[in-house]
Amino acid sequence: MRRRERHVGERNIRVLIANPTRILRDLLYDAIRKQPGIEIVGDVSEDDAIATAAQRTNADCVIVPLGETGLPMPVCAEILSHKPHARIVAIGEGTNVVALYWKAEDGEVRCTYSTASKKSILRAVRSPAS
Repeated sequence: MRRRERHVGERNIRVLIANPTRILRDLLYDAIRKQPGIEIVGDVSEDDAIATAAQRTNADCVIVPLGETGLPMPVCAEILSHKPHARIVAIGEGTNVVALYWKAEDGEVRCTYSTASKKSILRAVRSPAS
């Protein structure tokens, strides 16, 4: 597979890792930090700090846990209301699921699911927001 070449002046994808589990945060750091074109701008472990951290870091993508019901955490809608071009990647800790949420042009939040793997997480982080 050929990687997309970045153009001069194009900025990295800014990723915020928001997960209460230290081991999962460490695994995500290991999977993402050496990827070209992706910059980890921070991590947060408290749910009530995620939206503020997403704003403060100007994150393009926020990685969160997938809720027990298979639905995104409530903070996802808040993030997308303030940053409609952002993406939310939700990883099911007890499942084999990665969900990608984004706000469509019609204002609705859309979602797609894939089987959890390093490749699917990186694909979700790099995907366009529309």
